[in-house]
Amino acid sequence: MKSKKNQNFILKDIEKLLAQQTVIILGAVDKKLEETKKEFKHEINGLKISVDKFVGFYTKQDQEFTVMKEHMKRLEARLEKLEAKQA
Repeated sequence: MKSKKNQNFILKDIEKLLAQQTVIILGAVDKKLEETKKEFKHEINGLKISVDKFVGFYTKQDQEFTVMKEHMKRLEARLEKLEAKQA
């Protein structure tokens, strides 16, 4: 009878210890996941900034190209007029 009582007592102690261990492990995993999440957010923000800069640069280059293209059309028209006068 005593051995059954001791066995039940030991099982309850083991269950308590396992529950405590589970809480500790889950807490550590949760903490690590939060740290990883923060690092990931930081990296994503860095990439977002880089992409935004690239898009801004590309947009500016595209606008400059459009302006240069229009300027070139005007120069070609003037050149054609000059050539027509010389002919």
